[in-house]
Formats: sequence, structure tokens, C-alpha cells
Amino acid sequence: MKRLSVRVAIRLAAWLLQVLFWTLRPVYIQEPVLRHLLDRQLPFIAAFWHGRLLYPLRLMQIYRQSRVTVLVSRSRDGEWISRIAQRFGVLPTRGSSHRGGGQGLLEMVRRVQEGYIACVTPDGPRGPRYQVQPGVVTLAQKTGAAIVPITYNAKWRKVMRSWDGFVLPLPFSRVVVIYGEPVCVPAQVTADRFRAAQQELEQRLQHMTDLADRFF
Repeated sequence: MKRLSVRVAIRLAAWLLQVLFWTLRPVYIQEPVLRHLLDRQLPFIAAFWHGRLLYPLRLMQIYRQSRVTVLVSRSRDGEWISRIAQRFGVLPTRGSSHRGGGQGLLEMVRRVQEGYIACVTPDGPRGPRYQVQPGVVTLAQKTGAAIVPITYNAKWRKVMRSWDGFVLPLPFSRVVVIYGEPVCVPAQVTADRFRAAQQELEQRLQHMTDLADRFF
């Protein structure tokens, strides 16, 4: 009975999200950055803050002509995110982005090499908020995939009182989606250059998020 209730709840949540997405009115800034990679079928990693992961579900659905996988933690919340992502045609990869040798990250490397677009929340699943952990840079280093920072905000929204300040767009809101210039990490990289790439991604995502928050 409990399993049935969970399945029904997940289907309902996915349906409600789909209805919400249909009502939103998006504005895309620097979308050609992403289109360039998609049109040329170049490997890339989509990186967005944990608190801004909701609307990227819609983006994954829009670009689903490409195979997409998302790194999701093994927590209880991660289980819900994983099963809802599957309803949007996204393959969940379970694990953590915090440790370069983590099983989830190694699985993501394999997925990217198979041609998947990788989606990662570099400050998740536990934070600190808006601080990029090294896992996403390791993933780029091992795969040669560029990291594309993505963020969004909504004019009408609910900001949750959670560690990540989760942003929930409200129905019929305008939404701004910002794509940043890719961050590239060479296969052979010094420790200083690795940290520089990590800081570069963090600064770009923070700057883009500030712009999105001021957009409305």
C-alpha cells in the first residue's frame, strides 16, 4: 500500500510540475551558447545551483533529443528527485558530486563518454550554498566536456526556507533563464589551475544568479 501511495504521489507531482511549466513564460539569455554545443553534438556538463534545479527539468525536456542524465544524491529527497526526473525522460545517476572518486561521479564519467549531457548541482546535495565543490571540475577534466553554467529566476515565486533557498516559480510567472560561457578544464591540469577553474565556475554562477535575481 505504501509503495502504491508513493507511486501515485510521484505521478501527481510530475503532472503538477508539467502543468506549472506549461503556464510559465520564459525569456532565454545567451541561449546560442547552448545551441552551439547541441547543434555540433559536443559534450557538455550543465551546472546549476541546487536551489535553482526546478526549471532545468523543463530545459532537459526541451532538449530531450539529446540523452540527459542528472547526478542525484542517495538521500530520501534524492530518491524523489530521481523518480520525478525519470518522468521527464531524464536518466538519474545516483551518487555525490563532493568527492572526485565517488561512485556516482565515476558513473557520470561513463555516461558522458556514452554521449549523455550531464547535469550537476555543484553545491549540492548539502551545501554550502553557492559554493562549487570539486566534483564537477573533476568530471570535466576526465571527460573533456565543457561546463555550461545555467541559472534562472521567476517574477512570481516562492523561496523556500531551506539551506539552498529553493526557488519555486508560481503559475503564469515570467521566468528568466541565463546561460553562461563554458568553463573548460584540460585533461592535464595543475592543482592551481584546477582550483582556478572551480573558482571561475563559482564566480560565473554567482554573477549570473545576481543578474537573474535583479532581472524583475
